[in-house]
Amino acid sequence: MASIRDYDQIVVSHPTMPPPAFFQDGEYRRIYHQVWDWSSDRQYTVHLYITEETRIGWNCRHFVSVYRAVLREELTALLSHAGFVDVRWLMPEESGFYQPLVLAIG
Repeated sequence: MASIRDYDQIVVSHPTMPPPAFFQDGEYRRIYHQVWDWSSDRQYTVHLYITEETRIGWNCRHFVSVYRAVLREELTALLSHAGFVDVRWLMPEESGFYQPLVLAIG
């Protein structure tokens, strides 16, 4: 079992920023947000910002990585080529998970 972003939809709209996330651990808070810079139809640079509250103020960290959008059909073919069988997808409406899940037997 694995999960990927729903790139079949994402490559159509090319969003620049998914919604931020907010967490609170006891008295301290954290905010995670990303900015996506698309360099082609299927590749983008992710800027991840983690802003953390500390006892002396706020601290922000920045991480960068390049992502490639892999469509469900492509991942299905790759899994089959690698010898997995019974490859099937569960969409969020069916699984209750927020992004597509792929199930396969190796």
